[in-house]
Amino acid sequence: MMKRVLLITSSTVLVSIAFMAVAQQQQPGISALQQQLQRLNDTTHGGPGTTSDIKPPVSPAATSTPGAPGAQNAAGNFDASPTAQPSLAGAAPQQGTVAINTLPGQGPNAPGGQAQVPEVVMPPVRDQAFEETVRTQLPMTPEQIRTLKSMFDEAQKAAAETPGTPPKPTSNSQIVDLSPGATPPIIRLQGGFVTSIVFLDATGSPWPIAAYDLGDPRSFNIQWDQKGNTLMVQAISGYKTGNVAVMLQGLNTPIMLTLLPGQKAVDYRVDLRLPGIGPNTVTTVTHLPGKETPALLDVLNGVPPQGSTTLKISGCSKCNAWLYNGEIFLRTRFTVLSPGWIATLTSADGMHAYQLPSTPVILVSDKGKTDTLTVEGF
Repeated sequence: MMKRVLLITSSTVLVSIAFMAVAQQQQPGISALQQQLQRLNDTTHGGPGTTSDIKPPVSPAATSTPGAPGAQNAAGNFDASPTAQPSLAGAAPQQGTVAINTLPGQGPNAPGGQAQVPEVVMPPVRDQAFEETVRTQLPMTPEQIRTLKSMFDEAQKAAAETPGTPPKPTSNSQIVDLSPGATPPIIRLQGGFVTSIVFLDATGSPWPIAAYDLGDPRSFNIQWDQKGNTLMVQAISGYKTGNVAVMLQGLNTPIMLTLLPGQKAVDYRVDLRLPGIGPNTVTTVTHLPGKETPALLDVLNGVPPQGSTTLKISGCSKCNAWLYNGEIFLRTRFTVLSPGWIATLTSADGMHAYQLPSTPVILVSDKGKTDTLTVEGF
């Protein structure tokens, strides 16, 4: 009898330790475990309860119909046959369905008539990841993307546009007057445009540059190859004016130029023609060219003299001639041999302008080949 009491006492201590460990991990069930422990202690010490008072907890499956899958038989054992299936209440709902969870004491037939709570089944993880990627990486619709690109293009176009009317590009020739009191040539510039200034002598030959000095280096940019006769000028500011002094080889007088940006026209190329013969001129005629006139310079630029009459030239499709003050002004790429010309000008690209006495026939040379031009329309 004593051995039985010691055995029961040892079992009670072990059960108490186990329940205390479980109670620390499972806080929600600590009250029920303490009640079971108190009942075991009462039984061991002959308290109010006895060993016959302790009954194993009744499983819901014990009330099942005998012989049903998962039910408890008369011997207290559960049926572990292969046909045993979990109850419908614990079965996982199929994908794409809505599971109906009924809590204890709830349902249509429960007291109080509480309704069933529907539970929406979440889509698979793969679909959720796809939708999340589309939402974060491609938040806009294709139409919104097209609209955004169009707005960005319009903004770039507006930022690059020139305020007002874009400047008109021009190319011209000017005669430099070195006499005291003369107005210096004006070079029209525009931000973002490069202007080339070419220096020529009276025969149209290049006149090399020796040096230059810029008045405001912060407002203009000048490039020069240190040996040629051309300056590349660009305006940095929009409207600030300035000037530049250019020294030519063999010429003691500096060429003063006014730089004027922000105009309605911009000079792409300006040929500055100086009186006299430059160091690189090769004379091919027996006499020096006469003094240039503004009318002859206009002819070289392709502009007829004001008040002139247009003449017809036979034998040359690219020649132009005008009758002005009883003299012929001829624009051609040929070299005039006869009659002897009064004055002539030559551009950097090889175009010639001649001032000739009135005559119906002009003898020219085209790369060594002699040809005759007939003048009509007097």
